[in-house]
Amino acid sequence: MLKTGSLHLIVLVYVDDIIITGSSLPQIQQLISKLNAEFALKQLGALDYFLGIEVFHLANGALLLSQAKYIRDLLSKANMDTAHGMPTPMVSSLKLSKVG
Repeated sequence: MLKTGSLHLIVLVYVDDIIITGSSLPQIQQLISKLNAEFALKQLGALDYFLGIEVFHLANGALLLSQAKYIRDLLSKANMDTAHGMPTPMVSSLKLSKVG
């Protein structure tokens, strides 16, 4: 994170994925141009999904982060996407005893 006065630039790098955000669009564009001069960048537009996190852009400018899609994908991989949810994993009043 670069912070100079009221200017903030945040760069998040994970393997070959990069997120760039900040308080000044011209500064963000300048950084992207400089990086693009050195590396082959592919701009994908506004951030919607990253590392299992869905990003929703709210009308007031805030971001809402959710992992609902990631959880659905995990359930699908485990063939549990049609399973019925339970409020607890087991009956809480069940008494366990040692066998053998």
